[in-house]
Amino acid sequence: MKEIVVDVKGRESLGKNASRRLRHQGLIPAIVYGSKKEPIAVVVDPKKILEIIHSESGVNTIFQLGLAQQEARRHVMIKEYQVDPVKGNLIHADFVRIQMDEVIEVDVPVQVTGEAAGVKLDGGILDHVTRQVRVSCLPTDIPEHVTIDVTPLKIGDALRVSDLPKSDKYRILSDPDLTLVVVSPPAKEEVIAPAAAEAAPAAPAEPEVMKKGKAAGEEPGETAETDDAKKKETKKPEGKEGKK
Repeated sequence: MKEIVVDVKGRESLGKNASRRLRHQGLIPAIVYGSKKEPIAVVVDPKKILEIIHSESGVNTIFQLGLAQQEARRHVMIKEYQVDPVKGNLIHADFVRIQMDEVIEVDVPVQVTGEAAGVKLDGGILDHVTRQVRVSCLPTDIPEHVTIDVTPLKIGDALRVSDLPKSDKYRILSDPDLTLVVVSPPAKEEVIAPAAAEAAPAAPAEPEVMKKGKAAGEEPGETAETDDAKKKETKKPEGKEGKK
């Protein structure tokens, strides 16, 4: 594999205003440190750094940094980088010098292979609890990932760091009891309560009780007036006495 070379230039002006001017020019500020040497402020093309970050080995990529007139090309890694939270642009990077004959520590992603039996046969869910482990190795032996097979896992089974395959090129530093993956039971479907029973029909209205002596639809007072009229009709007129 062809070695990656990134050329940088020394940075004389420091501070926020100087960094802002660099970004307007399509460049970003960066710093190089490590190997018991003084840090150096540099300027770099962010496109080159993004290509490395998005490569298979990502920030674990070892590449050469060429700094004209200050020091010969040196092997470095991306230690940290900053991204604009709004625009998503790369705005700063830190590079650490690497000695190719000295052991270093890096974080390596955990890659899962196979399909867990508990997922395939019982509908379980494979949960990724830990996605990276810490390893120590020489710079040339950094693995792109460590692989673990989940095929035999049933519901309730888990794999830990201690289950990772051993290698003579690197040593795993993470806690052996740290859980990597676990097969959980399938999620229970939410039971929708049956619709409420239809409201009972309203009780039939009680029949209207008419008062005795009052005809239906008769207005109050009508009965009394009728009785008085009948009395007047049956009363005989008084006769007059004849003249003597």
